[in-house]
Amino acid sequence: MGAEVADGKTTLSATDGRARRRRAYGHGYAVLMYTVALVYFAQAVLAGQFLSGSYDALRWHQYGATFTDALLFCALVVGALLRRHGKGKLWPFLAALTLLLANQAQNGAGAARLLSLHIPLGVAMIAGAFLVALRVRHAGEPADTGTSA
Repeated sequence: MGAEVADGKTTLSATDGRARRRRAYGHGYAVLMYTVALVYFAQAVLAGQFLSGSYDALRWHQYGATFTDALLFCALVVGALLRRHGKGKLWPFLAALTLLLANQAQNGAGAARLLSLHIPLGVAMIAGAFLVALRVRHAGEPADTGTSA
C-alpha cells in the first residue's frame, strides 16, 4: 500500500499517483480505441451503402474519415502520456500512430478514387482496430510487467 500518514493526513506516494495516472490514461485510451473500431465498422457500412447507390452515404463516409482522424490524434496524445507520464507500455502509442498513418493513406486513396488501394487498406485497418480493441484493456498496465513493449 502506497499511502502514508503524515500529520494526520493521508498522502499518496509517487508510485500510487503514477499508477492512478496510468489507469486513467488507459481508460481514456480504451474509450478512444473502442470508438475508433466502431466508427471503422460504420465506415464499411457507409461504403457499402454508397456502392449500393445511396450517394448521401459518401458524405457521411467522409465525415467518418475526419472523425477517425481526430479520434486517432487524441489516442496518439493519450498513448504518449500513458508512456511518458504514466510509465506505461509503448504499444498503445505505436498502435495509434500506425492507425493514424494508415488513416492518412486511406483518406488520400479515397480522395484520389483509388479503390484498389482504398478498400483493402480499409479492411486491414478495421482488422487492426479490432485487434487493438481486444487488447486495449491492458493499455493501463505498467511497462515492466514483461507482457509486451
